[in-house]
Amino acid sequence: MQFLLTAIQIISAVLLILVILLQQGKGGGMASMFGGGSGMDDMLSAPGSDVILKKTTVTLATLFLFTSLILAIKTSRSTSKSIMDDQQPSAPVETEAPAQNEEPVPIPEDIPEQ
Repeated sequence: MQFLLTAIQIISAVLLILVILLQQGKGGGMASMFGGGSGMDDMLSAPGSDVILKKTTVTLATLFLFTSLILAIKTSRSTSKSIMDDQQPSAPVETEAPAQNEEPVPIPEDIPEQ
């Protein structure tokens, strides 16, 4: 299921980029770049083409938004498993305490000064 949602999201993102680039903005858009602006510009200048591109943009953006939300919710609810979970805890290593001297070590008083 997650693979299908990810594939839909990637496809919708690529199509959304292409549809946005095809729209004619203030500068003419990418549609006017093809063919010197004569053939492609005439084809996209039909009365309904602008409306179709805008509706397609809104539809793809909505699809991208919903797949992003669903994937985020599924990811936050899933329990992640670490490779450390499979390992058995090892027994604690027992260390011996340092030996305790019953008698304190005498400090010699006749240490020559340097």
